[in-house]
Amino acid sequence: MSRTFTASELSTYNGSDGDKPVYIAVKGIVYDVSAARDFYGKGGPYEIFAGRECSRALAIMKVDLAACNDDLADCTAQQLKTLEDWITKFNSKYAVVGKLTLEGCESQVDDPATFLRSSPFTPSLVATLAVVVLLTILGAYILYLDIKSPPHGEL
Repeated sequence: MSRTFTASELSTYNGSDGDKPVYIAVKGIVYDVSAARDFYGKGGPYEIFAGRECSRALAIMKVDLAACNDDLADCTAQQLKTLEDWITKFNSKYAVVGKLTLEGCESQVDDPATFLRSSPFTPSLVATLAVVVLLTILGAYILYLDIKSPPHGEL
């Protein structure tokens, strides 16, 4: 994470200057989408997102200047899931170059990396759960074999 942007600073990365990168912000995280300048740059179908916070627009799937903001208060669970899917896509395709903050205020997000993980299941948790499941199955199989085997004589 290289820097913190205000909304007015972010707006200068709107794709109108071919020598500058194109940035968009989603949930306060600023992405360099220059690799998709045809989509987000001047004249592209999503140029309205360039240089702006566009969380709401992505959540409600609306390419509209009025929807380019961070207001998610009235979004449905499905819309929030859609936004998380977009974040996963951006994290896999584009570099994170900073975070967005309110002008004249300190950032509300101390560690933007918390938004980069789309799943609460860490690799170590998944591995632990897999081992527990396998041991449970093995234990059940051993118990099954013990029940099915003929009784043993006394020693």
